[in-house]
Amino acid sequence: MAGSMMTWGHVIWIFFPIPVFCLVLLSLPSYRKIEKLGTKFVGRIFFTRVSVGTFFIRLVYVFIGASLLIFVVASRSIQMGFGSVHVPCSGTSCSFHSGETMWYRRASRYRAERNFWLSLFTLVLWLLVYNIYSLKEQIVKLRGDLETIRSDGNKSKNGSDKKD
Repeated sequence: MAGSMMTWGHVIWIFFPIPVFCLVLLSLPSYRKIEKLGTKFVGRIFFTRVSVGTFFIRLVYVFIGASLLIFVVASRSIQMGFGSVHVPCSGTSCSFHSGETMWYRRASRYRAERNFWLSLFTLVLWLLVYNIYSLKEQIVKLRGDLETIRSDGNKSKNGSDKKD
């Protein structure tokens, strides 16, 4: 139980703030230097290649894979069910529906549903970071190309780089 709760502690305190911080950096106002700085910062942290033995992998793929694994485990616990919570009682005494047992079963069902939604949200956050970073990287590159074209156009208008 403690190991399970620690996993959800990691989800809440590590897997949520990191992609939210990255999304804030990637969606900073369109001031070019800040935009470029935020994109480079996210790229250096999460899109660098990390070696695991002889295998190289980008750090963002590790986070996406871990989020996917947590989501699969949470989905599996929902799919497995919660025993006989809704089984009708027969007779006067029912061991499945005593007060304490019933509340415990309901609490574990609600906890599993909460964990499912938390893990889904975490997975979606990491996929958003990946997609927005890819798009933002293209925008920064195209803006840099546009500035280069404009500066080349100004040079040719002034006659400084004209070729005969």
